Amino acid sequence: MIHGFTGKPISLGGPGFAQEEIQANRQELCKQVGMNGAQLVVPQQKHTDQVRLNGTPCENAADAVILTEVDIPALVQVADCVPIILYEPEQHIGAVIHAGWRGTAQAITAKVASQLIDHHGAKPKRLIAIIGPSIGGCCYEVSTEVSEAVAETIPNQPSHLYQTMQANDKPKIDLKRVNQLQLQALGVEQIELIEACTQCSTDHLWSYRRNENGRQVAFLQLL
Repeated sequence: MIHGFTGKPISLGGPGFAQEEIQANRQELCKQVGMNGAQLVVPQQKHTDQVRLNGTPCENAADAVILTEVDIPALVQVADCVPIILYEPEQHIGAVIHAGWRGTAQAITAKVASQLIDHHGAKPKRLIAIIGPSIGGCCYEVSTEVSEAVAETIPNQPSHLYQTMQANDKPKIDLKRVNQLQLQALGVEQIELIEACTQCSTDHLWSYRRNENGRQVAFLQLL
């Protein structure tokens, strides 16, 4: 398979860039890594828990793409939200996922993994997950309502694993850890978590909270 995460200086999405430039950058990425740019799938992300399958036409929003066919690349855009790649080598299937706090609160990562397991023959212990760069627990201050909504997806986990309370009584949460815990609850053990924080990494990663318009992506193609 071909997979990875991008960063600065190239933007592969975002409101501050012309569509022609974005499309050209996406095709250049495909060329550079050997993906089939003519079949590239880019879902219309709206912070949902909806999923696309391969290159099936889809007019509705989706924040993940499940891949069960070869030569169909897919990507999701992020700029603080969590990008996740899943792959199951025996069934040769995978997925790319965009999980912001809304998607995380809807357990999109667990739902995609469950679809791979329940409908496509994946085994939890064979699933490989890579959780990419996103805003870290060091920087992601949220409201109590957001923290509680996210916590509901991992009810048996102590909050200190993914949350710290500040002196101002506002929590900071680590969305990467929450998505990791969602996967572990399904029996997924092979999880690589990239610690890089988008808000801290000013030179290398785009960040919405720094008021930047650029987007990096997670990409995957089965061969």
